[in-house]
Amino acid sequence: MGKDVAARFPAARDALQAIDEALGVALSRLMFDGPEDALTQTHNAQPAILAHSAAVFAVVGPVVSGGAAAAGHSLGEYSAYVTAAGLTAPAAAKLVRRRGELMLDAGKARPGTMAAVLGLATVEVEAACREASSDNSVAVGLRSMPRRFRTLRFRSSPMRRLSRSPPRPKPGACSPSN
Repeated sequence: MGKDVAARFPAARDALQAIDEALGVALSRLMFDGPEDALTQTHNAQPAILAHSAAVFAVVGPVVSGGAAAAGHSLGEYSAYVTAAGLTAPAAAKLVRRRGELMLDAGKARPGTMAAVLGLATVEVEAACREASSDNSVAVGLRSMPRRFRTLRFRSSPMRRLSRSPPRPKPGACSPSN
């Protein structure tokens, strides 16, 4: 992850090195060489994704001029702050690393997963959640746009029931996500 851009462009290497120093962790080495199971843990994956964005922007940013705004969603907001010069890449990486650590801790305290549900009205998703769990362990956690939801679960059996329970999304699907 990012090894090719770092090998070819000094600006990308410098951005990754600055992030490594800010975190006190050789994140770039983890990005380049793994192991994948360590890289995909949220406290590593989130700053790695941001670091890759920062490395690419370190290369293309000086070439692209005239941008008036930057936007992102969720983790992407931090990359947007970097590209808009609202945060330095090392400062954003520290925030994102902490964000990932908090999410990891929360996941350990209340193990679970999420599923993206597409194409259903709010009332249908809420009804499916109620049907899947009598103890409210499956619930709508986020409505990111009309007819798109993230549902949360805290035990595996209710989520399995939700993914099988009618009504089925049309068009779209109920699919696990992290």
